Amino acid sequence: MRTICLALAIAAATGLAHTKAVADEPITITFSHFLGPNSFFQEDVVEPFARELEERAGGTVKVVTYANDSEWGGVRDQATNVANGDVDIALGLRGAEGDRFPGTSVIELPFLVPDAKAGSLALWDLYASGGLGDEYDDFKVLALFVHDPGLVHTTERPVRSPDDMTGLSLRSPNRTVSAALEHLGAVPVVLQVDEVMNAVSDGRIEGIVTNWGNPLQGFTDVMKNHTDLKFYTSAFFIVMNKERYESLPDDVKAHIDAMSGEALTAQLGDLWAKWAAPVRAGADGPDNTVLTPDEATMTAWREALAPVTDAYLEELSAQFPNARDAYATVQEALAP
Repeated sequence: MRTICLALAIAAATGLAHTKAVADEPITITFSHFLGPNSFFQEDVVEPFARELEERAGGTVKVVTYANDSEWGGVRDQATNVANGDVDIALGLRGAEGDRFPGTSVIELPFLVPDAKAGSLALWDLYASGGLGDEYDDFKVLALFVHDPGLVHTTERPVRSPDDMTGLSLRSPNRTVSAALEHLGAVPVVLQVDEVMNAVSDGRIEGIVTNWGNPLQGFTDVMKNHTDLKFYTSAFFIVMNKERYESLPDDVKAHIDAMSGEALTAQLGDLWAKWAAPVRAGADGPDNTVLTPDEATMTAWREALAPVTDAYLEELSAQFPNARDAYATVQEALAP
């Protein structure tokens, strides 16, 4: 009997130890994005977020990150991965998600955003005030932001005026920009970041419509002319699976809340200046030319693209009825 009691006591103690070990295991939260494992998103956004959350949680949370070399790194799949519960948090590009976030596209229209921080905060305010309706109801939104305004970059033929766009085959990041390019007589080819340089090498495009802060390797080696129009931007999101968020302990949810929202959005807006600087410096070489239109030429560009905004908002209204009001709200917020 003494032996049996001793065995039961040992078993009970072992069971309690195992239960405590399981309870002490940190909560794993996964965070994916679509750029490389050494990219600026990985090093300046995802990893710092992971470290801060782990530190705030005092070891009760572990964040596992996935870049584009993982199963969860597809540029078109970030929101889908979150919605399906394959990852908990994702940083994605709105224009790569098809029709998932149509209302957000108003921020991408011509000559609206003067810089990344102002545009990012205007987009966040539009969302926070309800101006995007139910567009993100399936997610816990951690941040919405935009990149520094985009330019026209070409391999050979410089673009000095709207007329110079005629017939140019140009990479476009999304349908919003494609509408502007088509209106000017260019031939837009919608390509995501992982497709662009191959298209340049294959001769499928003569130029790229993108911002300075881009991850394209060897960009200024092949793009020799840069027309500094600042005529569009692209929107990004950081979203979390809503059920996963709600399942977390209250203190972990509080940490995530404190790290996201307007503060994270402003931080992301500021980071584009850092990311743009080395690429912009690469265009100062003797083989590159940066063309900065004067005010009269900029007026011509704005007038040429004004009909695009109206036509796009009219079309978008069928899918997103609040399109014109949302655009007007952002326009007022970003007015000089």
